Amino acid sequence: MTDYLVKMQKQFENIKLAQLYCLCKIIAESGLRNEDYIRSKYLDSALCFDETLTFLEQIKIIHNNTEGLIFDENFDFANSIEDFKIKLLEKLFYAKGAVSNQLADFLLNFKIESEGIIFNASPIDKIKYSDTRNILLELEYISVKSDNSCYAINSKFNDLFFKKIDHDGISLEAFKKNQCAKDELGLAAERAIIDFEIKRFTNISIKPDEIEHTSQKNVNAGYDIKSFENYLDDSLNRIERYIEVKAVSVLNFKFYWSRNEIAKSKIFGARYFLYLLPVKVNNTFDFDNLLIINNPFKNVYSNRKEWEKDEEIICMTKTMHE
Repeated sequence: MTDYLVKMQKQFENIKLAQLYCLCKIIAESGLRNEDYIRSKYLDSALCFDETLTFLEQIKIIHNNTEGLIFDENFDFANSIEDFKIKLLEKLFYAKGAVSNQLADFLLNFKIESEGIIFNASPIDKIKYSDTRNILLELEYISVKSDNSCYAINSKFNDLFFKKIDHDGISLEAFKKNQCAKDELGLAAERAIIDFEIKRFTNISIKPDEIEHTSQKNVNAGYDIKSFENYLDDSLNRIERYIEVKAVSVLNFKFYWSRNEIAKSKIFGARYFLYLLPVKVNNTFDFDNLLIINNPFKNVYSNRKEWEKDEEIICMTKTMHE
């Protein structure tokens, strides 16, 4: 069998705000609109003429016809770079075709949170969407959180975001469904672990409602479940166990660990546990391969022999030994 490497065409590759503005400014100020002439003028001060022109044609800012390179009748070139950015954003978000599809693919990763519309990008996501991200950063449509943990949409452009995801058949309902899928899987994993915890007690008596589903009460707790050890301390008191649940692939046990969760794991030390619960193909859970890790700050975060760590989002991957 022959293997093929298929590379998706990147509509935003080599696209820079300065280049887009430069080409539009040259066209606006030039008496000649011949493509070869415009190309020559452009290449005196900028790069990637073909990519830049193609992009502007795709989003209906420039037309290349018998008159040469001309602006679309619905686009008025703004000599101010700030005005140009606003008009470029509008054209970009109402474009159709490949550019629209790639933009939508990026935006569907965003999630509505209490602090805004956020995309917690994995290291792989950051590579995959780098070109789209970069132009949107230049246009100030998105910003990067100070700890480089995620992207946030500028709140003044929220309406543009919702119009886009409802544009060309990408409904708000589909967006929410896409965003809820991961949350639902994570919540199902937490509930499955609560059931597991109830069955785990053999030496002490625990009522089901005494296992606290913390993540449903306090999203900033840094753990999902508060349970107990299966034994009492020397004073015959229960010993609390703080559990963070991660639904993972059985292939590498890869998961994303927030800085808050890491901080809490350090504070609680041996009282803190990671429950890495593998997910099967049909979104059921593989308890035979459940991995329970005590004191994960020591045994995962600080354990470079068995775990690989990406500092940007703290992506942990189990090193599999034969």
